[in-house]
Amino acid sequence: MIATLLWLVAAPTSGAHPPEVEAHLALLIGDWTRAGQEKTYRDHCIWYDRRSFVVCSLTNSISGLRVEAIVGYSRDDQRYTYQSYSNDGGNHVQYGYAAGNTGLVFTDERKIDGKPARLTTAIILQRDGRLHLNQDRSIMGAPWQQVGEVYYIPRR
Repeated sequence: MIATLLWLVAAPTSGAHPPEVEAHLALLIGDWTRAGQEKTYRDHCIWYDRRSFVVCSLTNSISGLRVEAIVGYSRDDQRYTYQSYSNDGGNHVQYGYAAGNTGLVFTDERKIDGKPARLTTAIILQRDGRLHLNQDRSIMGAPWQQVGEVYYIPRR
């Protein structure tokens, strides 16, 4: 019995994914905000059970927007997954891949103003600790355009 207890105490906590997958998901972990919006904007990302997913809760007290997002990795499909649900009825599903050692890139297709569009969202950890989010889109095969860019900073 003592040997079992010692084994339980000494046993490393294993995550649900290989270390390289977990490292990419870990980039998102933190309490984030945007410069100048520290009191009104928060995106708090934590590990879910056994580091199997990252769960993020976004609140913007000025607009009233709330978003719950789940980021994970599908072993079967060998790609990252992003799902979000907002209090305005919006929801999105995106699939992604590792972007080097310090980022993730997600893509999806959806209708924008009734027209088919493709979107690419890159999340890259910067050397200074900020998260750079950049989104580009192409509507009906038109040239790609940047439609969003934000830098998340750690919330103090």
